[in-house]
Amino acid sequence: MDGLRDLTNYWEIDVSVGANQFLGDLGGNKGIGRDGLKDYMFDVNRILAGASCTYNINNYSAVNLGINFAMITGADSLINNTGDMERWRYWRNLSFKSNVIEATGTYTWYPIMHLYHNRMELFRFNPYISAGLGVMHFNPKANLDGHWYALQPLRLEGEGFQEYPDRKPYARTVLFIPINVGVKYYFNNRFGLSAGWMIRKTFTDYMDDISTTYIDPTLFDKYFTPEKAAVAKQLYARSRKPEKVRPDILKADNTDKDSYTTFYLRLSIRLDKKLYIYYPKL
Repeated sequence: MDGLRDLTNYWEIDVSVGANQFLGDLGGNKGIGRDGLKDYMFDVNRILAGASCTYNINNYSAVNLGINFAMITGADSLINNTGDMERWRYWRNLSFKSNVIEATGTYTWYPIMHLYHNRMELFRFNPYISAGLGVMHFNPKANLDGHWYALQPLRLEGEGFQEYPDRKPYARTVLFIPINVGVKYYFNNRFGLSAGWMIRKTFTDYMDDISTTYIDPTLFDKYFTPEKAAVAKQLYARSRKPEKVRPDILKADNTDKDSYTTFYLRLSIRLDKKLYIYYPKL
């Protein structure tokens, strides 16, 4: 026995720190770009920090509400161009960064403790899996001459233009499904530390502001002021081979949604149960 008390009906407060990796159309490794960890690049890891509260239903299940602040980025220029299929992304030469604020609600299951659910004390090491629902807000930006421009208002793929009726302005606040796997270690009856991996199933392809094809850049003059049109023209295409950029030429793969993944550490502090004092009636 490890001397750790039953967790049933206890609350915990949690603080998290992690490393984010954007998984979308920009950047990546050799070959055709794919979703998932195939295009994981350490150079574009960015930080996540968060706080949450956890209610332990019993020793093998819990619910959690949390909020995280994260940063993500992607850059075609970081690709190691070997002349394979990654060369098209390297030549495209697009980049972005975004701050992300996300709120999540998840259910966590500890399978080993469930297997030994009659045990009244915890194991010190407990693997877990959790899933739930989240909402995120993102705002992709790109650098031009030292100034960072928000990309969504520039409609770089013709979103909302009459010439592209199927392309609506994309939402920057969207739902996603968070999935966590990890292991939690209890130092004692007060403190625990989790090491985990969060993946996100999103429903947007515009976290990096690209999804479909190039458009005719003269359309920016039709819809924007001269100043805004000039910025849009410079940011919509930044190719190393500008002769290959033409209207309706494929810019990105719109069959895969964007996402980002996080490897994190989470410190949990167990709170004492409220003490109820009985006062006899006089």
